[in-house]
Amino acid sequence: MLEGVDALVALETFGTVSEAATRLRLTQSAVSKRIQSLQDEVGFRLVVPEGRRLRLTPRAVAFLDRARPLVAELRGLVKASAPDSRESWSLALADSIASSWGPSVVRQVLGVLPSFRVGLHAHRSILVVESVRLGRYDVGLCTESAAARDLVQHPVVDEPMVLVLSALGTKLDRKVPLIAIEQSSATWRAIHPLLRSHHPELFASDVVFVESFGAVAQMLRAGFGNGLLPLGLALDTKIPRRSVRKLGGVARRVVLLTRKSLHQEASFAQFRDALVRTAAAHFSR
Repeated sequence: MLEGVDALVALETFGTVSEAATRLRLTQSAVSKRIQSLQDEVGFRLVVPEGRRLRLTPRAVAFLDRARPLVAELRGLVKASAPDSRESWSLALADSIASSWGPSVVRQVLGVLPSFRVGLHAHRSILVVESVRLGRYDVGLCTESAAARDLVQHPVVDEPMVLVLSALGTKLDRKVPLIAIEQSSATWRAIHPLLRSHHPELFASDVVFVESFGAVAQMLRAGFGNGLLPLGLALDTKIPRRSVRKLGGVARRVVLLTRKSLHQEASFAQFRDALVRTAAAHFSR
């Protein structure tokens, strides 16, 4: 049943079996079979076609609302039965954090907390949230999400966003597009109103949306446009400072999120506070 719930959550999140399969690293057939198996177990219809997509039935939505905390609790019980589990956690990083400052900051934290063990994973923010919800991972580090109301989100750092000039030049070329992370991302939803408010001139050019910040960085390096990047990624990918323009008032809030049960543990508070201090020190360089 757990695999079926995971598949149904992915379908709810991404809307198509194809996309759900990609995110779960499964075949489309495997996702369909898991949902069908779950449907057989619960005894009612879970999905209905809606154009080229599948939509969850109202009973399926209600089922997931009840199933998520139960699935997380069950996975937590399994993990708690393992020896020395109290200070050994799985930590999922949003991919843009995992490809820049995240791993080194976590390693520094573990250096001052030698009794802790952390296994790192990387996903898009939306999958980090769902994975923590379902108990696949204990903790997530990602852009703040309004959808994660059932999880505790503790602010870690407000990471500034910067504009990197096309072809790593020194002058802003307003004739080329602005390259940005996809509109469905947590980062874009966080920074879009801030960009509109503080830097409306950026929207005078066409905006090209891509799936990852890595793609943004490579496209702007090749001169296909000016690009929006998190400061940590710009620094850690060695983009010359002469090509970086600060965007006052525009930052994405990075949070540490977990379920309430883990958040209440003293060991988690110790790890959380060390992470906040270390991240602040990283960005004060």
